[in-house]
Amino acid sequence: MKGSYILVLHLEQPLAGLQVGRLGRFDFAPGFYLYVGSALGPGGLAARLAYHGRHKEHPHWHIDYLRAHARLCEAWAVAGPERMECRWCQALGAHPAVTVPAPGFGSRDTGCLSHLFYLPRAPHSSFLTDIILGAVATDQPAELQIEIHIFDNP
Repeated sequence: MKGSYILVLHLEQPLAGLQVGRLGRFDFAPGFYLYVGSALGPGGLAARLAYHGRHKEHPHWHIDYLRAHARLCEAWAVAGPERMECRWCQALGAHPAVTVPAPGFGSRDTGCLSHLFYLPRAPHSSFLTDIILGAVATDQPAELQIEIHIFDNP
């Protein structure tokens, strides 16, 4: 199934001057990071979430650089052909408790300010549910299915 997702990552220690591909160097504070993405290609959500669950020797996407240092805790996924990521990015970017640690991160193909967002504390499930449901268009089916994947890896 194709769809969109939000990864929840935890960074335990400060990370100074991490080179993120050609985007540049960024400092990352300890805390929680939300990465917004889509999986509309072959394999859909299952393949993309499996990819994010593995450690990579050679980073491909911006998130791979941070993922090498941060623990993947959860992935919140919504199946469907529509790209939800920009609406989720707008909602996260507008929330007063959320900051953007690296402008341009993961947003090369969408034009959003960033696809990476920072929270000093773990996001509550109601926070993520509100972000996801707040972006649902009124003409979409009423039966939206949110899947939560829990990762148990360091």
